[in-house]
Amino acid sequence: MAIGDHLRDVMDLYGSPACPHTNACMLVAGEKGVDMNCHAETDWGPSGAVRGMSPLGIGPVLKDRTQTNYGLVSCLSYLDDKGFGPSLVHRNGVVRARMYQEMGVAAQCNAGDDASLASALDVLDTTLGTDAGNMKGDYVCGQFTLADACWAGVCQVAMNMGKGSAISSRSRVNTWFSAVQSHPSTSKEAINPFSCMATKADHDAGNMREVRVNAG
Repeated sequence: MAIGDHLRDVMDLYGSPACPHTNACMLVAGEKGVDMNCHAETDWGPSGAVRGMSPLGIGPVLKDRTQTNYGLVSCLSYLDDKGFGPSLVHRNGVVRARMYQEMGVAAQCNAGDDASLASALDVLDTTLGTDAGNMKGDYVCGQFTLADACWAGVCQVAMNMGKGSAISSRSRVNTWFSAVQSHPSTSKEAINPFSCMATKADHDAGNMREVRVNAG
């Protein structure tokens, strides 16, 4: 429920600062003007408390009052729908299919593994070199979409792990990442959504900061 220009309730996100999926959710929360309490979880096993919210231990987990979502796509979709501003899902069906494809590639990337990261970023580099119709623009699908959030999560975690050269060595990826870092909030709030993701200090300490757009 919304009051004025913000949501009545603060959502709760359970994940890890070292998880690209968690970071993607934090960025989208900033993009869409959604306040979140962020909880760093380490036990996703059968005996962990998270299993009460995510039966198979699939993360991240997003709770909003009585609604619980788990998994990257479900959480991002919920944030996109509940937040403010235009949707981060591309309206063109063909480009939308490419968006989901890119989200899938990013989701399969292990940012901590050099080979996996290199292979995934090669795919991103190729996509960014595509010059066709609605794909033209600064972002993965031309305009900023959920695909950018997924890839940003991968790149931010890679940066936090000291693997920034994998990004800077690919000129198109490096240019795109710079654009993401300065992308204004879709909700038009006075916040840099990129700043909502985990920093290296957060990553090293295992901490997750709250996302505060409207609430004090």
